[in-house]
Amino acid sequence: MNIEAYIRSGILELYVLGLASPEEIKEVEDLASKHPEIQQEINEIRQALESYALAHQVQPPAALKAKTLERLENTPIQKPKTTSTSNDKPVLQEPPSTPKLTALAIGALILALIGACIAAFLFFRQANTERQNISNLQSQLEQLKKDCEAQKNQLQLIATQFNHIRHWATKPVQMRGTKLSESSLAIVYWNEVKRFAYLDVVALPEAPSNKQYQLWAIVNGKPTDMGVFDLTAPGGGLQSVPFVENPQAFAVTLEPKGGSPVPSLDQMYVIGNIAKG
Repeated sequence: MNIEAYIRSGILELYVLGLASPEEIKEVEDLASKHPEIQQEINEIRQALESYALAHQVQPPAALKAKTLERLENTPIQKPKTTSTSNDKPVLQEPPSTPKLTALAIGALILALIGACIAAFLFFRQANTERQNISNLQSQLEQLKKDCEAQKNQLQLIATQFNHIRHWATKPVQMRGTKLSESSLAIVYWNEVKRFAYLDVVALPEAPSNKQYQLWAIVNGKPTDMGVFDLTAPGGGLQSVPFVENPQAFAVTLEPKGGSPVPSLDQMYVIGNIAKG
């Protein structure tokens, strides 16, 4: 059974107002005993109707009570008339029946008031639902805009990187795996004209949680720190790394998390020389 659809059907409002049929009353009470959300909705409807009634109650005029008492005092009391029969026994004559117009009008007014309360309450609930739906759609739209903007920025970044590595002065330096990990491979795209460098991690083992890979440039036979990096760049593209002038080679070592001032040579995973010319 779809509980949400049953709650939105309006049967619970009729139940609270006492307008439901005996079959509907039994159905509502049975379902309320099995589904706490239905009982909670009934409680909320009662509270909402009470709040609505209190907010729209009308105070009768102060002079109404005095006028009513005065009219009752000035109304003469009619005595029943007697009629004679053939046996000369007085027979009480029934007084004329009181018109029922006032009672019918009051009943119609009560029903109209109940109907107005139901209509106002259902409209209020529907308006709240529609406002919530609009709010949800607006949130989804804002999130979609953010996602589109993020993807647009990522595509622009990838296009820029692609143009950089296609530049005539860009040199792809392959760093192949050492005996420590012969299947490892990483590439540095280095451009001495545009003065940029990118790292592309093709294959490296997953680093332990307390370790991190670090990139080095070998300049005049000495290692130069180019920073630690993650295996996957944000967005899955190339990773921008610091530009170093006149390197002879690049290498990657596994160091304590955060990096090391000097490379651990026994933890060198890949290394590659820059071709001359």
